[in-house]
Amino acid sequence: MKRVFIAPSLLDAQLAVDALASLGIVTHIFNVNAAGALGEVPFMQVQPEVWVDDDVQEARAREVLAGLRDAPPRDEKICAHCGELNPGNFLSCWQCGRALPD
Repeated sequence: MKRVFIAPSLLDAQLAVDALASLGIVTHIFNVNAAGALGEVPFMQVQPEVWVDDDVQEARAREVLAGLRDAPPRDEKICAHCGELNPGNFLSCWQCGRALPD
């Protein structure tokens, strides 16, 4: 196993794990319950860590996570059905649920 990411929060760790899992990279999050020890233990030892099972996948996982970190924000999309403004990464309208254009 190799550590590929130290996350600032558990939410960030889960987003990283989800992105890697979508590519078939098996991962684990360490320090899931360690936040309660903050103050008793140095903060660097309680931050969530993402580890890959297969050492061979380490480089690919790091590349994917770097791509996510460095990705520019997408332009907002307007729903053709209801006219609602949606974030650029949405696939469907948050207001009416209809599919958004690519």
